[in-house]
This record gives sequence, structure tokens and C-alpha cells, in this order.
Amino acid sequence: MIRKVWMLLKSPYPADSSPNSDLIYGLTCGLFVFLFFTAFEPFGLNLVPAAPRRILFSGYGLITCLAIVANSRLLPRFFREENWNLGRQILVMSWVTLVIGLGSFFLTDFIFRRHGLSTRWLRLLPVVQFTFFVAIFPITVINLVNYVRLLRRNVRVVQEANQRLEHPKAEAHPEGAAPPQVEIVAENNKDTFRVALHDLLYIEAEENYVQVYHKGGKPGRVLLRSSLTRIERQLRPFYPQLFRCHRTCIVNTAQIVKVAGNAQGLKLTLKDTFTAIPVARRYVQEFRRLIRDL
Repeated sequence: MIRKVWMLLKSPYPADSSPNSDLIYGLTCGLFVFLFFTAFEPFGLNLVPAAPRRILFSGYGLITCLAIVANSRLLPRFFREENWNLGRQILVMSWVTLVIGLGSFFLTDFIFRRHGLSTRWLRLLPVVQFTFFVAIFPITVINLVNYVRLLRRNVRVVQEANQRLEHPKAEAHPEGAAPPQVEIVAENNKDTFRVALHDLLYIEAEENYVQVYHKGGKPGRVLLRSSLTRIERQLRPFYPQLFRCHRTCIVNTAQIVKVAGNAQGLKLTLKDTFTAIPVARRYVQEFRRLIRDL
């Protein structure tokens, strides 16, 4: 049993979040905290005068929001996504809960003193402990449910994709016509690279450059100074065969031979390369629609 729990906690979990999702999550949790305290007035807070009570409840919601947003944006930067797992996610959220408990204690102490209310009953350790133990259960449940949801969705996508790849559509080219050529132009508008579409494997961002991986007569890679977003705009005529699957990668879907995945996202295996190409969470549904047309 302990081994199963340990393996579950070590299961991959997405560390990155879509733009502003942490802000939305923080605002939602903050609003929930405010409404909860306003509706139930627990811990004897109903005995506090109305004016400081309203400030307290608003402050609890604001502290919750700020703690979630700040930690969501700062802490994951210290970890690589490929090493992120369910256990670390729960640990980080537990830390956020402790921060909320500390903030709530100091806010309560400040408001009570400002309004001349007694703070004899207010103790740091009980407040922090109570906040932590009340929150740890829903935190664990929420993250477990989210893990199962992401895993099941990605497993379905993997099964659909691999079944579709077993019976790909034949490429339709007019007889005698030259294969489509892809031209990629660097930021200086001078350096260019041309390659047949069917020989292009993937394009990967690398700081201020992109690496273009290709096969054909002389397989290899070409380095060009440009942002991936700029390259993506150039390649629009070749979509959806070329697909932006990650913030760092554009892949040629005609080169995909296998799809794997877990709760973090999907991994694509291409012809003639051992590199696993990631599909970020935000692109999974679009990839699912795309793979049906392969």
C-alpha cells in the first residue's frame, strides 16, 4: 500500500500553467474564502464588530489570492517540468497554505489592535496549524482529481492517435509535380534555409535562435537567428501539417510514428530521430482534432 502511494506521488504532474490561469485560480479561491467567512462567520468572528469584520474577511480573500499567484509564478521556476510530480505539487500547495495561515494571523492581529480589540486569544501556531490541517485534505483531493482527469484524457488521445497512425491517409500530389518546398527566413531577412516539406522533421526554439531539424540527402540541423513565433507565421501555408505543439517546438505531423503521454502532456516520436517532442497541455485538444485528419 505504501509503495503504491509512493509511486502515485512520483507520477508526472504538469508544472507549467497556461497564461493567467494562476491568476484566475487565485481570484477564484480568494473569492471563495471571502464568501465562506461572510456566510458562516466561523471561529467566533461573528462577535467582532461589523466594520473590522468586513475588513478581515476581505483581507483573508486577498491574502489567499496573493499567496496562490505569487507562489505559482515563483516556485515552479526552481524545478524542471520533467521532474515535477504529484507529490511536489501537493507539497507546494501545502506550503502555500502555510503562507496563507501566516498572513491571516498577522492580518487579524493588525486589525484587532487597530480597532482596540483584544488579541489575548490569538496565537500564531494554532492559527497556522488550523489553516494547514483544514486545507490539506481538499488540496490533496483537488490535485488527485486533476491528475486523474489529465491522465485519462491524455491516454484517450494517445490511443486515438496511435490507432490513426496505423492507417494514415495517402499523400495526394499531382503526378510529376515537385514536392512542396519550405523556405525559412532568418530575422535579418538574408539567411535562409530551404527544405522539402516531407524532409522537415521539427523546429525547436533555442534562446534567440531556432534549430531546424531535417532529413533527406544531408540530414542534420540548421541554426537560424529568429523567434519561433516569427517562424510560425512564415509556415502558416503549410498548416495543419506543420503544427505548433509547444512553446518551444513546431513539428511536422507527417513524420509522427508514435504518440505517448501522461498527466503532464504528450510525447511524439518522429521518423529517423530518437528525440521525444512534447505536446503541451494547451495544445492537446488541438492535436487531438488534428490527428484525426492524418
